[in-house]
Amino acid sequence: MTEKKFLSCVLTEGILLTTLGIAMLLLPKLTTITFGMMVSLAFIIYGGYKAINAFMSRNYIRHFLLNIILGIILAGIGFFLFTAPMFNLVIITSAIGIYFLLESISSCAFAIQNRKTLYFWWADIPIAIMQFLAGLIIIIGLPATALWVVGLLAGINFLITGMVMISMHIATKYSYNI
Repeated sequence: MTEKKFLSCVLTEGILLTTLGIAMLLLPKLTTITFGMMVSLAFIIYGGYKAINAFMSRNYIRHFLLNIILGIILAGIGFFLFTAPMFNLVIITSAIGIYFLLESISSCAFAIQNRKTLYFWWADIPIAIMQFLAGLIIIIGLPATALWVVGLLAGINFLITGMVMISMHIATKYSYNI
């Protein structure tokens, strides 16, 4: 692949991600519900596969019955989450909120522990505070936040990633006159 083709691929991906990010930000509920359904379907498919695979290889696996039971449980969880989408979204959103809370504590501890080694160690503290506040808002706002958090975060991620890729394309194209 030539550099010109590679740069075209980077630009195309950047435009696609930016467009998807904007769409996700405009439709955060749809994005969130779709994500929840995909997680449910993943449980159903993997659970079904695990049960069928365990049954098919029962002559080679010592405790194949346990794998069949686990597969059925996973598929059952998937069916339950698929039929109870709000519960599914609350679980996913709770996990995101808890992640932000724990990440903020970890970031703060890292900055304080390495204050003698790192220059500008204190710059991590405002980020940790914002992470903590975001986690707190997500957790306190449940179940209402379950309808938009995943869509908003995914949309922001896609938008920023797309814009960075477009910027890399432009900077590279004009730096090397490709």
